[in-house]
Amino acid sequence: MFRSFSDPAAGVSEPPGDFKSNYRHLKQLINKALKEGTPLEELCLVPKNPTRGKPRQLSRQDLVSLLHIIRRIKVQYQALLESPVPRELERDIRMKTPQERLPWETEALEKVDQWQRDVETVRYQVRSELNDHLNSEFFRGV
Repeated sequence: MFRSFSDPAAGVSEPPGDFKSNYRHLKQLINKALKEGTPLEELCLVPKNPTRGKPRQLSRQDLVSLLHIIRRIKVQYQALLESPVPRELERDIRMKTPQERLPWETEALEKVDQWQRDVETVRYQVRSELNDHLNSEFFRGV
Protein backbone atom coordinates (compact mmCIF):
# COMPACT_ATOMS: atom_id res chain seq x y z
CA MET A 1 0.00 0.00 0.00
CA PHE A 2 1.49 3.31 -1.08
CA ARG A 3 1.02 6.38 1.11
CA SER A 4 2.14 9.95 0.74
CA PHE A 5 5.39 10.45 2.59
CA SER A 6 4.74 14.14 3.08
CA ASP A 7 1.72 13.17 5.19
CA PRO A 8 2.46 13.39 8.95
CA ALA A 9 0.33 10.25 9.47
CA ALA A 10 2.86 8.32 7.39
CA GLY A 11 5.35 8.51 10.24
CA VAL A 12 7.59 11.33 9.00
CA SER A 13 7.09 14.85 10.30
CA GLU A 14 6.79 17.96 8.18
CA PRO A 15 10.10 19.51 7.07
CA PRO A 16 11.53 22.21 9.34
CA GLY A 17 13.08 25.43 8.08
CA ASP A 18 16.88 25.10 8.20
CA PHE A 19 19.06 23.25 5.68
CA LYS A 20 20.37 20.47 7.96
CA SER A 21 16.91 19.63 9.21
CA ASN A 22 15.49 19.67 5.68
CA TYR A 23 18.32 17.39 4.55
CA ARG A 24 17.62 14.92 7.37
CA HIS A 25 13.90 15.05 6.59
CA LEU A 26 14.51 14.36 2.90
CA LYS A 27 16.88 11.53 3.78
CA GLN A 28 14.20 9.99 6.04
CA LEU A 29 11.64 10.21 3.24
CA ILE A 30 13.94 8.55 0.73
CA ASN A 31 15.06 5.80 3.13
CA LYS A 32 11.47 5.03 4.09
CA ALA A 33 10.45 4.86 0.42
CA LEU A 34 13.37 2.54 -0.39
CA LYS A 35 12.53 0.23 2.52
CA GLU A 36 8.90 -0.02 1.45
CA GLY A 37 9.75 -0.39 -2.24
CA THR A 38 8.05 2.82 -3.30
CA PRO A 39 9.45 4.37 -6.51
CA LEU A 40 11.15 7.67 -5.70
CA GLU A 41 9.22 9.40 -8.50
CA GLU A 42 5.99 8.80 -6.58
CA LEU A 43 7.29 10.84 -3.65
CA CYS A 44 6.67 14.02 -5.65
CA LEU A 45 9.71 15.68 -4.06
CA VAL A 46 10.45 17.62 -7.23
CA PRO A 47 7.51 19.17 -9.10
CA LYS A 48 7.26 17.93 -12.68
CA ASN A 49 5.62 21.06 -14.05
CA PRO A 50 6.66 24.32 -12.45
CA THR A 51 3.67 26.38 -11.43
CA ARG A 52 4.16 29.41 -13.62
CA GLY A 53 1.56 31.62 -15.12
CA LYS A 54 0.63 31.39 -18.74
CA PRO A 55 3.66 32.40 -20.84
CA ARG A 56 3.32 35.75 -22.53
CA GLN A 57 2.81 35.66 -26.27
CA LEU A 58 4.93 38.06 -28.29
CA SER A 59 2.98 40.34 -30.55
CA ARG A 60 3.79 40.77 -34.21
CA GLN A 61 5.37 44.13 -33.40
CA ASP A 62 7.58 42.51 -30.72
CA LEU A 63 8.77 39.85 -33.18
CA VAL A 64 9.50 42.46 -35.86
CA SER A 65 11.50 44.48 -33.34
CA LEU A 66 13.49 41.39 -32.32
CA LEU A 67 14.11 40.54 -35.98
CA HIS A 68 15.46 44.06 -36.60
CA ILE A 69 17.83 43.71 -33.65
CA ILE A 70 19.14 40.37 -34.93
CA ARG A 71 19.55 41.70 -38.49
CA ARG A 72 21.41 44.76 -37.24
CA ILE A 73 23.82 42.57 -35.30
CA LYS A 74 24.28 40.29 -38.32
CA VAL A 75 25.02 43.20 -40.66
CA GLN A 76 27.38 44.74 -38.12
CA TYR A 77 29.47 41.56 -37.90
CA GLN A 78 28.93 40.21 -41.43
CA ALA A 79 32.63 40.48 -42.32
CA LEU A 80 33.55 38.12 -39.49
CA LEU A 81 31.04 35.43 -40.42
CA GLU A 82 33.13 34.00 -43.25
CA SER A 83 36.51 32.41 -42.75
CA PRO A 84 39.38 33.86 -44.83
CA VAL A 85 40.30 30.30 -45.90
CA PRO A 86 37.82 27.52 -46.79
CA ARG A 87 37.57 24.81 -44.12
CA GLU A 88 38.66 22.02 -46.47
CA LEU A 89 41.82 23.91 -47.44
CA GLU A 90 42.56 24.73 -43.80
CA ARG A 91 42.12 21.07 -42.85
CA ASP A 92 44.47 19.95 -45.64
CA ILE A 93 47.11 22.51 -44.67
CA ARG A 94 46.95 21.55 -40.99
CA MET A 95 47.48 17.89 -41.89
CA LYS A 96 50.93 18.76 -43.25
CA THR A 97 53.91 19.11 -40.95
CA PRO A 98 55.20 22.70 -40.55
CA GLN A 99 58.31 21.82 -42.58
CA GLU A 100 56.22 20.66 -45.56
CA ARG A 101 54.07 23.81 -45.71
CA LEU A 102 54.56 26.41 -48.39
CA PRO A 103 54.96 30.06 -47.32
CA TRP A 104 51.44 30.99 -48.49
CA GLU A 105 50.00 28.06 -46.50
CA THR A 106 51.67 29.29 -43.30
CA GLU A 107 50.31 32.77 -44.00
CA ALA A 108 46.83 31.34 -44.60
CA LEU A 109 46.93 29.53 -41.23
CA GLU A 110 48.03 32.74 -39.50
CA LYS A 111 45.03 34.52 -41.04
CA VAL A 112 42.69 31.74 -39.88
CA ASP A 113 44.11 31.88 -36.36
CA GLN A 114 43.69 35.67 -36.25
CA TRP A 115 40.13 35.33 -37.59
CA GLN A 116 39.29 32.80 -34.88
CA ARG A 117 40.60 35.15 -32.18
CA ASP A 118 38.54 38.00 -33.65
CA VAL A 119 35.41 35.84 -33.73
CA GLU A 120 35.95 34.81 -30.11
CA THR A 121 36.30 38.45 -29.08
CA VAL A 122 33.20 39.51 -30.98
CA ARG A 123 31.20 36.52 -29.69
CA TYR A 124 31.19 37.99 -26.18
CA GLN A 125 30.16 41.40 -27.51
CA VAL A 126 27.26 39.91 -29.46
CA ARG A 127 26.13 37.82 -26.50
CA SER A 128 26.15 40.79 -24.18
CA GLU A 129 24.30 42.92 -26.73
CA LEU A 130 21.63 40.25 -27.22
CA ASN A 131 21.36 39.71 -23.46
CA ASP A 132 20.91 43.45 -22.94
CA HIS A 133 18.00 43.43 -25.39
CA LEU A 134 16.48 40.26 -23.96
CA ASN A 135 16.76 41.55 -20.40
CA SER A 136 15.30 44.91 -21.34
CA GLU A 137 11.80 46.03 -20.52
CA PHE A 138 10.74 44.66 -23.91
CA PHE A 139 10.97 41.05 -22.70
CA ARG A 140 10.16 41.46 -18.99
CA GLY A 141 6.93 39.45 -19.08
CA VAL A 142 8.19 36.63 -21.30
